[in-house]
Amino acid sequence: MLSLGAGSACDVCLEPFGHESKAPCSIQCGHVFCVDCLNHITRPTCPLCRTTFDQRTVTKLHVDVDNARSSPSPSIKATCPTAAEQEARRLQEAIASIANEGTTEPRLRQLIAECRTFLSSQPRNLFSDLRVSHRMIAYLCEVKSTLKSQNQAVDSLKEKILQLDTEKAELKQRVDDMIIINRDERETALAVEMSLREHCSRAHAAYGTMVE
Repeated sequence: MLSLGAGSACDVCLEPFGHESKAPCSIQCGHVFCVDCLNHITRPTCPLCRTTFDQRTVTKLHVDVDNARSSPSPSIKATCPTAAEQEARRLQEAIASIANEGTTEPRLRQLIAECRTFLSSQPRNLFSDLRVSHRMIAYLCEVKSTLKSQNQAVDSLKEKILQLDTEKAELKQRVDDMIIINRDERETALAVEMSLREHCSRAHAAYGTMVE
């Protein structure tokens, strides 16, 4: 059975591996997460490298808990995280919560700013998992913002198209009305012309009779 050393922790929740819900599981890309975090992943993709995996191929690992308990004082340091480690854990948990439950754009941008401020104050060789997560949510935030702007542009175009369609319908109605008016006017003019011709013919005939 594959095993992990004592003190190993999940790359998502940063909780130490243990038994049952905290048992470590390896996926196809090689990254290791606890059972609880894997169960909360909505899509079968690695939270770190985004590689897809099959739930049926997940491999449960063994944590050497007994050696961890019997080891002397050096392991005590792992149980007392520094302030930086606690902050990194808080930020990582906030990112995991957003991935599982969603959030508003202002809250997401606030979290990105908090991560940027924290990571900029730490050596670049530390908290690599948090750095990866920070880059991912920053990228997704920009994609979401761009998509929102595009949707607003599409909505604006739809409104303009609707306005143009309305104006087109009004112009068509005016043209139809003008055609009807012109037709009525032509019919009226023709009727007047016919009436005048008939009147002239009768007058001409009457004048001819009088002359004879």
